[in-house]
Amino acid sequence: MLMAVALGGLTGTIARYALTGWLQPAASAFPRGTIVVNVLGAILLGFLMRYTTGAAVVSPEIRAGLTIGFCGAFTTMSTFGYESVRLVGDGEYGAAALYMGITLVGSLAGILAGAAFADRLL
Repeated sequence: MLMAVALGGLTGTIARYALTGWLQPAASAFPRGTIVVNVLGAILLGFLMRYTTGAAVVSPEIRAGLTIGFCGAFTTMSTFGYESVRLVGDGEYGAAALYMGITLVGSLAGILAGAAFADRLL
């Protein structure tokens, strides 16, 4: 189980780094890369939790590797917290509110969307 989580974590970290770097222009202070990663991670986690517990398609080890490992490393709540505080500290109150709102609503909606998609497949 530990190896599956570790491998998932390694893969999730690399995917997060690559996707965030691709989506986040160096000149932009608004953390759009983090938003996309968090919302996509929520969709994926919602799907995986519903699909892998609703059908005997993967082992518990693989499920842990995908959910705890990959999704845990791919999503970025610590980065979200830091970037929120940084935006507020820089006086970017509107951008901070937008960032926090999109991340929160998008992540919750992502969980629901992922689970609903899994329901359609089951």
